Amino acid sequence: MSRPIKLIISYDMKPGREEACHQYMVQELGATLSAFGFQFTDAWYTAWGNGPQIMGCGLLEDIEVARELLQSELWKEAMEGLRPLVNDFSVRLVEPAGTFQI
Repeated sequence: MSRPIKLIISYDMKPGREEACHQYMVQELGATLSAFGFQFTDAWYTAWGNGPQIMGCGLLEDIEVARELLQSELWKEAMEGLRPLVNDFSVRLVEPAGTFQI
């Protein structure tokens, strides 16, 4: 039986690229994630402190779908377009446990 997997994305927007980054995340990366059934559960913005500036979380059907996503050409293309907009981009897969996970 398959179990959902939580995908956690975190990054810092490059200075002066915030608007372009936001548009790209919604239009391009969002479409890529949706193609694999990703469902956003929460998003976080760090107003102060030493954490990532942005963190978004959501669920995928299972670990196999997560692997398919992360190995897909759509993902690779999305990452190429994102590279000029962000620093310190990371992706983690974890078993879902409540709402806030880092």
